[in-house]
Amino acid sequence: MKKLLLTLACAMTSLFASAQAKTAAVGLNLNYGTEIESLGLGVKGSYCFTDHIRGEASFNYFFPKDHFTMWEINANAHYLFNIGDKFKVYPLVGLTYVHGHLSGFDRGGYYEGIGAPMRKANGELNADGSYDTGKFGVNLGGGAQYDLTDHLMLNFEVKYSLVSDLDQCVISLGAAYKF
Repeated sequence: MKKLLLTLACAMTSLFASAQAKTAAVGLNLNYGTEIESLGLGVKGSYCFTDHIRGEASFNYFFPKDHFTMWEINANAHYLFNIGDKFKVYPLVGLTYVHGHLSGFDRGGYYEGIGAPMRKANGELNADGSYDTGKFGVNLGGGAQYDLTDHLMLNFEVKYSLVSDLDQCVISLGAAYKF
């Protein structure tokens, strides 16, 4: 009977210990896209499956510049390395869907700035002269996280989105609330 109770106590302890690692967070990001040279805002949600493995989903919207607007949806995995009590670094890998919209496109085939990549991306020329394209790709990068409190963290991230004809580096600075 004592062995059964001891085994049950150990199982409960390990269950609660693993439950502590399973934390979720929601947050906001300020982003900069290097190829489109535009600032953006993002929202994200993450879930720690273990002490070291975290999944994250995010949506980023980049502000219009030179008649071009872009947004992306990301699903990334992070592997966390604890550098100290409050500081973590991580590599990331994931998938992305990028959508670009160019208004005022010259039907003759010429447009300054981002128009050339948009034409190569095989998007759709709309009746109003605007141009849309959407592509799937891969994210590679890394980041750092600093825990201000038990529930608030800051993060810095750099990722490269490999998307046919729409690839770019995205630099993010953000904050998230953990619960």
